[in-house]
Amino acid sequence: MDNNELPRRRDREQKKVPQKAPLPYRIIAWTCLIMILFGLGYYGSGLIVRIFGKKLNVQQTISMEEQAQKFDEVNDFGTHIAEVTLFLPDNGSLSVVSYRIVPSIPEENVTSSVEKWLSLMAAKGLVDGNSRVLHVFRNGEILYLDMNAPFYSSLQKLDRERALLFMTALLRTVIDNFDPIKEVKFLIEGKDAVMTDPVDLSVTWRLAPKF
Repeated sequence: MDNNELPRRRDREQKKVPQKAPLPYRIIAWTCLIMILFGLGYYGSGLIVRIFGKKLNVQQTISMEEQAQKFDEVNDFGTHIAEVTLFLPDNGSLSVVSYRIVPSIPEENVTSSVEKWLSLMAAKGLVDGNSRVLHVFRNGEILYLDMNAPFYSSLQKLDRERALLFMTALLRTVIDNFDPIKEVKFLIEGKDAVMTDPVDLSVTWRLAPKF
């Protein structure tokens, strides 16, 4: 073998080493690759968001429905009101009716509840259908309830026993539902009530202690 041939073959093999592509082509290739990877990442993240987003939306909807069902609204009276229990005279005792309200300012809650109570009492023929709440305001534990003349005219037509049950029903409707009210002072069209028969409305009323 001719020793002069070996170096020449090595020279040819070294010359066959691949050359790098020109810089512009490499830049274009890398740019395309980055765009492909970015597109795949964007599509993948969007797919994940859609999958998990549906689950989150379902959970959020359930949570909102549960909150709506609980319907706990805190007002200035410090009580949570979803529905009000209305007490009504019924054959010598008291019956109850549940009445749902949308909580507003405390005075409006009391007014709407007493107005509802009056409508039910009117249906029973126990008060004049024109009986209305004129104003409601509170001072500490005392609620001032300003009623119109037809309300008091209706009360005066009752005997003492029925009038006391009438007053108990009204007091329990207000006091049992709206903390911290403990007493009710009655007014007649903006003035202190002076009626003393069949019940004395010139004084502040409160429920008898429960034992």
